[in-house]
Amino acid sequence: MRSKVKKVKHNYHYFNPTFVRGAYKKALLIIDSCKNEFHLKATKKYISNYLMLQSNEIGFKQYETDTFLLNSFDRLVNKFEKKKREIGYDEL
Repeated sequence: MRSKVKKVKHNYHYFNPTFVRGAYKKALLIIDSCKNEFHLKATKKYISNYLMLQSNEIGFKQYETDTFLLNSFDRLVNKFEKKKREIGYDEL
């Protein structure tokens, strides 16, 4: 007789705190790995997508989110600006 095996659903949804932490850590790694202007452009897109993915759309190009995500987004933007200055690319 076959034993019933329960399928385990992964707990990796966009609003799950584990996903938010993982996405934040990945963003930090991406910012740290930037070496040229192409990396900076891709990182800028990733950071903006990070905020849009974690937010709720309430209208056309209008989003709402909680303060934790806004604070983490601000930290990412500050770190990104420091990296841009470190590389010496200020045109973005």
